[in-house]
Amino acid sequence: MKTRAVFFGLSLISSAVLANDYNTQVDLDYLTVDSFDSIKLEGTYYLNNVTTNNTAWSEAAFMGRNTSVSLSYADFDGDASQVVLSGDYYQNDLFVGLDVSYIDIDGSGSDTGVVGEIGYFIDTNWMISISGADEEFSDSLALNTKYIATLSNGTFINLEASYLNLDNDFTASADYFWTPQSSVGLSLSTEEGVHGSVRAQHFFTSSISARVEYVSLENSDDGFLLGLTARF
Repeated sequence: MKTRAVFFGLSLISSAVLANDYNTQVDLDYLTVDSFDSIKLEGTYYLNNVTTNNTAWSEAAFMGRNTSVSLSYADFDGDASQVVLSGDYYQNDLFVGLDVSYIDIDGSGSDTGVVGEIGYFIDTNWMISISGADEEFSDSLALNTKYIATLSNGTFINLEASYLNLDNDFTASADYFWTPQSSVGLSLSTEEGVHGSVRAQHFFTSSISARVEYVSLENSDDGFLLGLTARF
């Protein structure tokens, strides 16, 4: 109860901090499952400044429709590594996303993959999209939607859902922002091996945030993720 009160107090204090614009974001994520650990570092550059005014801070780039390029590197317990070059392009109500990934597996060679996404905003902060990969294109197709509702007193709800063509699976998630800086969320999935997750994120200042996530898995111990974000 004391920990919960401290966390809530921090969210109220930081809500009084003036939100700053940014055009660069760096994310660091650490995930552990059983004795398997992975770490990911990602940098994102936005072509125009992203404003957090009147937004859920972790969703500011989506709500502002800010075009960006990203580069990430991930290490999977020393057994494999992956580099991903990504781009998100917004033009009025049109969205185009592209990911090009290269993965190197120790003793098993390497592979390159491409994933694309085309979306359209049917309303403010409500996008519907179709995504697919270059390998096994028809099986990889997915129908996605994302909607952020602005509530009263600076609160928000983020809703996302996807239909996956391969096995007719569904994924869905929801995040509630009780301040623009603080959120808790839940995700559910019918995909084999993954049941869902519970997560939380908080911006301590306009430049620094931390997030935690508990992931429920089917055939192994559950996973825990710890992430940090820096913006400037």
